[in-house]
Amino acid sequence: MKGAVVAPQPRACEIGACVLEAGGNAFDAAIATAFAQEIDDPFMCGIGGMGTAHVVTADGRHEVIDFQARAGSRCTPTMYLRNTRGRAAFGRATLHNDYSSELGYRSIMVPGTVAGLAELHARHGTRPWADLVRPAAALARSGTWVMPHLVEFLTRRPQPGLADGRARVSATEESRNLYLRADGTLHDVGDMIPNPGLADTLEMIAREGGRSFYDGVLGARIADDLEKHDAWITKDDLRGFAPRPQESVSITYRGITVATAPPPCGGIMVLAILKILEAFDLRAMAHGSAAHLGVLARALIEGQAGRYDLVGDPFFVPFSAETVLGADRIDPAVTRIRGAATHDVAAPPREHGTTHVCVMDAAGNVVSLTHTLATASGVITPGLGFMYNNSMKLFDPDPDHPNGIRPGKARGTAMSPSILFRNGRPWMAVGAPGGSAIISSVAQTISNVIDFGMSAAEAVAAPRIHAEGSAVQAEARVSARVVDALRASGLAVEHRPYSYDPSFSRAQCLIADAGTWSGGSDPRTGSGGFAVA
Repeated sequence: MKGAVVAPQPRACEIGACVLEAGGNAFDAAIATAFAQEIDDPFMCGIGGMGTAHVVTADGRHEVIDFQARAGSRCTPTMYLRNTRGRAAFGRATLHNDYSSELGYRSIMVPGTVAGLAELHARHGTRPWADLVRPAAALARSGTWVMPHLVEFLTRRPQPGLADGRARVSATEESRNLYLRADGTLHDVGDMIPNPGLADTLEMIAREGGRSFYDGVLGARIADDLEKHDAWITKDDLRGFAPRPQESVSITYRGITVATAPPPCGGIMVLAILKILEAFDLRAMAHGSAAHLGVLARALIEGQAGRYDLVGDPFFVPFSAETVLGADRIDPAVTRIRGAATHDVAAPPREHGTTHVCVMDAAGNVVSLTHTLATASGVITPGLGFMYNNSMKLFDPDPDHPNGIRPGKARGTAMSPSILFRNGRPWMAVGAPGGSAIISSVAQTISNVIDFGMSAAEAVAAPRIHAEGSAVQAEARVSARVVDALRASGLAVEHRPYSYDPSFSRAQCLIADAGTWSGGSDPRTGSGGFAVA
């Protein structure tokens, strides 16, 4: 056996496994999978997006490659003070009458995905770059397969003040032509949407390398289109983009080392939740019982309290892990939970987007990689076929806030690509798409495996709750009697109608065991892939 790949998109997983079978390592497979994920999830991820790769090499090197999108040089710190009309109730997205921070050219930040994947290849890849990009180009030429979660994403009712799916698809003529039928209707599940423009773009990247996206002929086309439409991004912003290597941040949880990506990612909040949970004997509780979920819900709330006031881009905002993981924050949280009390916490951002891939190989290389378009800007440069991100909307209008706007700055994100070590060796890779619900999803998946002995597949699919602010949401599979008991304990609980709630994030998990791998891809949106080579 050569390795394993897990991701929400089955076709992308198969491409990653083929790379492993052809002699590639985990990094080669992750790159090929990530490029292919865009084809079946064109509003969740792609070369117009950004992300973070958390990697461990067979010889023990451990690093994080940050390729988060960054604000263009035309941005100013106070620009949203003048034209915003508030924030979304459950998303903190800035609201504008013209949706300018959410849709269109002014919602775009400098994309990092191509640079990040190229950096991963330069540092750790073994197969030719073109061999890793071209399978995605072939998929694009044959077509995007319309998946159920894509239809759900484009048809669900948005929060007040945010754009709906039709507005997103219709933001530019290129997008309308690609993602709407000739009569203006949305495609149905199972339809194939050929994308020759994206296929040609990927072929160009395959031939000319990752830098072509930023300063080659392709980069010039991108920059010209962005400047023509008064985006915040200049040619120099594109040319100057480079991934940022970082060190992971970690704790020990019940004897297992849990390492995750540092800010601007949200993984440190996963660590805070686990530090709180470690004070409780979860193994003595039945999974999904009122005792278990009461502690878990309060730990989720306490662990994430103040996330957007504590964590920003560390290249702009000084950061110390102690501010989030120190005893002066964790111990009072444990005390409150033991007394069945909890902070009254406002809900931070809640969005549904992003994707993830985990790869392990027989040599011991591991990748946990999260990447995204946020929720997609609706902008496609004519002829290029790919959607740009819309990350500007999650900056804070207050220029003095940790997530305030600055040129060159990344905004905070909930991404939590994590790798766990047992006896000093990589044992588990985990991460998730799903906006801010990523944090609760990853924390529960880790706890399910360590505290309750679940397999990877069981851990990602188990009945789940979600909490960020004081309100707790529970899937329909959580017993009504348990929900009543949680309410009686003082928690505000919404019992959701979904057995597998698509808004609860889609955890992806791989576990290594004596030369074999078990994998779990969250079933909450009706698709998932696990491929072994």
